Amino acid sequence: MKKNLLKKVFIVSISIVIIELLIMFTIKLFRERNIEHIDALNDLVKVDDYYIGVGASDFYNSKFVDKKIYSHENKVTKSKENIIATQSKIVKYDKDLKIIWENTYNNMYDSTFYSVIAVDDGFVAVGSYVSKYSQIDLNTRDGLIVKYNLDGQIVWSHDYHVLSDTEFFKIIDDGDGNYVVIGQSIYENMEMGTHITGGGIIVRYDKDGNLLAKNNYGGNKSGSFNDIIKVNDGYIVCGKDATNYGIVVKFAKDFNRDEKDEKIISKKVLWQRTYSNTDDIGFSSMVLVDNTIYTVGAIDISTEKDQDGNKKYKYDAGIVSYNLDGKYLGSYSLKEDTHHHFNSVIHDGDELVITGLLDIDSFYNGKKQDSLVVKFSLSENKFIKRDNYQEENDYIIQKVLKFDNNKIIIGTDKNHCNLYGCEYQPVFSFIDIKA
Repeated sequence: MKKNLLKKVFIVSISIVIIELLIMFTIKLFRERNIEHIDALNDLVKVDDYYIGVGASDFYNSKFVDKKIYSHENKVTKSKENIIATQSKIVKYDKDLKIIWENTYNNMYDSTFYSVIAVDDGFVAVGSYVSKYSQIDLNTRDGLIVKYNLDGQIVWSHDYHVLSDTEFFKIIDDGDGNYVVIGQSIYENMEMGTHITGGGIIVRYDKDGNLLAKNNYGGNKSGSFNDIIKVNDGYIVCGKDATNYGIVVKFAKDFNRDEKDEKIISKKVLWQRTYSNTDDIGFSSMVLVDNTIYTVGAIDISTEKDQDGNKKYKYDAGIVSYNLDGKYLGSYSLKEDTHHHFNSVIHDGDELVITGLLDIDSFYNGKKQDSLVVKFSLSENKFIKRDNYQEENDYIIQKVLKFDNNKIIIGTDKNHCNLYGCEYQPVFSFIDIKA
């Protein structure tokens, strides 16, 4: 009898310990979980028979990089929570798209890469990162440029900021062994000021990461440069200005702004064009074909007014073209009566291949999102083919690229959700538009 009682007490005690361990594990799991597990590609380059991609990941399931967890106070509950950091990612794929290695910028908090180039002895990636704890609640960042060697190890890194919130969106080689980077440096949301060297930014670094030149345009609250083309006598960039209108700006080859230059627009800005019929994202991407610049985004197709006689704004994915002197040549809308937005464009023979987001208003409202790819005939000046990328979950194409004779789309796909959140995985697909 006594033995049976001791046996029951032992079993109950063990059960209690197991239950407590399960509760502790569950609490830890929930405290350390992300609502969304992120793994996305933002840019890609091909080198010989392999690819280098950059983006952002929490490395939740990575074999190469450990997840990083930091503690932050929940402003509602006033309690500390463990956050899985979204880290910048650089990854090497072989020709069969198998991951050879992954690495990150080893920062304490969040970071991301948006663009990468291959150089003789490695790769240079740009993006942004949370450099100090106070930036988390302010939702601000510092611009980031990092050089990696051929094995994915960091050679050097530098941050950059003019105003409170800085990000680098694209990097190119200037042809002289230096790097030209564009992005934005603006005031954080509620901050006021009259600083004149913020907005869309253009910066030059040498091969060792030393800053050589910088300039800006577009306004210190929302100006942004999203894409860049090198031409013989300078650089042409596109993005948006302080009023959230699309802009195309040409900078001199030697674009460095004189520190004594107190004008709002630097004299190194050769010309600037504002297109007031874009949505508030402005121009997202552009391509140069012969002497014509094709910029893409969303353009105003409004034809109706409300009961008070005010315009009812309506936007659709579209193209706007300029010549190299900044002369406006025309615009072309997809004409689908829905706020689609083009975000990437490449030139392919007689065609432009363009990617975009379907129903961008739904995207910003957190609803299910799909992407589209279209072809535009340059000889006929019209859209000729179109494919929707619709899956059971979100499918977001970030960019279309062309290597050799292959066209590739990259981005992210939310392909699995459960009690512990949703998992996003990178998209890396060869495409052939048939529809």
